[in-house]
Amino acid sequence: MLLQSTFPPDIRLEKEIRSLNSAGYHVTVLCNQYIKNAKIDFEGCDIIRLKAYFNNEILNKVLNFPIFFNPRFIFKSITTFLKIRPNYLHAHDLPMVPLGLLLKLFFKVPVIFDMHENYPEALKEFKKKGIINFLFKNYRMAKTLENYCLQKVDRIITVVEENFNRLVKRGVPEYKVIVVSNTVDITSIKSCVIKNNSDETKFEIIYSGGVSPERDLETSVLAMKYLKDELPEARLIIVGDGASKKVLKELMDKNKLSDVVKLIDWPGHEEALKLVCAADLCIIPQPSNSFIDTTIPHKLFEYMALSKPILVSDAKPLKRIVEETNCGRVFKSRDPQSFAEQVIKLKNSDSDYGKNGRKAVEKKYNWKIDEQKLLDLYSQLNTI
Repeated sequence: MLLQSTFPPDIRLEKEIRSLNSAGYHVTVLCNQYIKNAKIDFEGCDIIRLKAYFNNEILNKVLNFPIFFNPRFIFKSITTFLKIRPNYLHAHDLPMVPLGLLLKLFFKVPVIFDMHENYPEALKEFKKKGIINFLFKNYRMAKTLENYCLQKVDRIITVVEENFNRLVKRGVPEYKVIVVSNTVDITSIKSCVIKNNSDETKFEIIYSGGVSPERDLETSVLAMKYLKDELPEARLIIVGDGASKKVLKELMDKNKLSDVVKLIDWPGHEEALKLVCAADLCIIPQPSNSFIDTTIPHKLFEYMALSKPILVSDAKPLKRIVEETNCGRVFKSRDPQSFAEQVIKLKNSDSDYGKNGRKAVEKKYNWKIDEQKLLDLYSQLNTI
C-alpha cells in the first residue's frame, strides 16, 4: 500500500488491512513520517516510512513534498518493492497513483487506485492560495493527472455510488470500478440507544471530526440564532480540531452564541464516541458541491450504528442514504434557517430515526459487505 500521509491512524486503511490480513494477504504500508523517530505499529501489516530528518515538523513536510515525484519517495518505493516483491500495488488517493504506475512500468504488477475522494474537486473547494499550491495543488493539473491514471490503473475503488457513476460517465469501463464504502465494522461498535446526557434538560446537537472550511460548520453555528428562541434547550457541541475553529469562535462571539455553542478539542476517537452517545442529534453539514457530492464520510455510518438521529445537508450521497433509510432529516446546504427548521421537525417527530439507522447498518451499510467486495477485487486481479 502506498500512502501520502502518516499512518496510523486512518480508519479506512485499518479496516482494509484487517480484512486483507484475515484473508491471508501480507500487507506492507509505505507512508510518510513528519515527526522525527515517530513510529507506531499497526497489527496486521508492516509499516515502512519515509524518514523525517529534522526536529521541525514543517521542514520534514517540505522535504517529503511533493510526494509522488519526490526522489526520496521514488527511491524508497523501489528499494522496498525489491525487498518484499509484492503481488499488488494499492495506491491510496491520486497523489500516490503515479508512483504506483511507475512501479508497474518496471515490475509489471497490477495497480489499484483507492479513490477516497474526488481529489481534483477537493483541491478546488479548498481554495488554497500561493505559488506552492498553484504548482503542486492545482486542481486543473490534478484533473489532467486523474484522467491519465484512470486509463492506466487496473482497478479503481470508490467510496460511494455517485463517484462510480461519475467515472463510468467519463468512459471508465464498469468492470474496472468497484464501490467499497466507508461503512463501519459493526462488530466493533455497539449501539448506544439509551441517552447518557449529563443534563437531561438540554437537547444536544453534536458534530465530531475535522473542523475545516469545506465542512461548513458556520451554518450550524448560525442556525443557533434561530434555535435559541424556537428551541431554547438546544445546545451545539463541535468536537474536533482544524483551521476553522478560530472563525467559528469569532462567529459565536459576534452573534452572542457562546452560551449555546461549545467547541471541544479532539479527545481521541473513543472519547469522541462517548460524547456522541451522550447527544440527542448528530449532524453532517458539509454542503452539496462537486467534491462533497462524490464522497461519503465514515461518521455517517458510525452515527447510524450508534442509533443516533442524523441531520445532513442535501449533498447527494448524504441525502440519498438518509432518505432511503429514514435515519434522520435533510436541510438545504448553507442555509441556517433550513438547518434550524429541520432540527425542530426532527425533535418533534415520532419517527424512530436512530433505530432505523441501526437497522440499515445491520442489513446493508456495514463493513462485512464491503469487505467482501474488496476481497473479490483482489481475487479478480489474481486471475489476470
